[in-house]
Amino acid sequence: MPELARPTDQLKREEYTAEDFSRIRESCVATNIGRANRIIGRIYEEAFRDMSISSPQFELLVSLKIKPGSTAGEIAEATRADPSTVSRNTDLLIKRDLVTVTQCTKDRRVRVYCLTPAGEKTIQLCIPQWKKAQKKSLRKIGRGDWVGVRRAMRKLVR
Repeated sequence: MPELARPTDQLKREEYTAEDFSRIRESCVATNIGRANRIIGRIYEEAFRDMSISSPQFELLVSLKIKPGSTAGEIAEATRADPSTVSRNTDLLIKRDLVTVTQCTKDRRVRVYCLTPAGEKTIQLCIPQWKKAQKKSLRKIGRGDWVGVRRAMRKLVR
């Protein structure tokens, strides 16, 4: 019986230089978007720190303000978040009495989420902090460049 070729045997073997790896690191879409996400994410995390809320939790509250009575699946789709992340964040917000959950009367397995009065107040209090973070982020990116970046990001999340 012939030995099966391993995937690495099928690859062209070359020696790559440090310069090659530098070009990869500088041009890699995933690396660059990840770096930008970490840098900008820290700005928003810092802005919301006094509110004891994370940036993804703020996004979840905003989603529920836009569409109250959303399911976890609808929130995940709207935010392009992993359902487990949505679940973890909704659970934390429920414990803090910022979000309430009810079962749908038609299908008891379906749970819908809404902001509580405390959640409504929290999101209102977060807006000035969000504005500061937004302004700081736009200064870093450049308002003119943001138009192109935003256009590119919208293509990615469609």
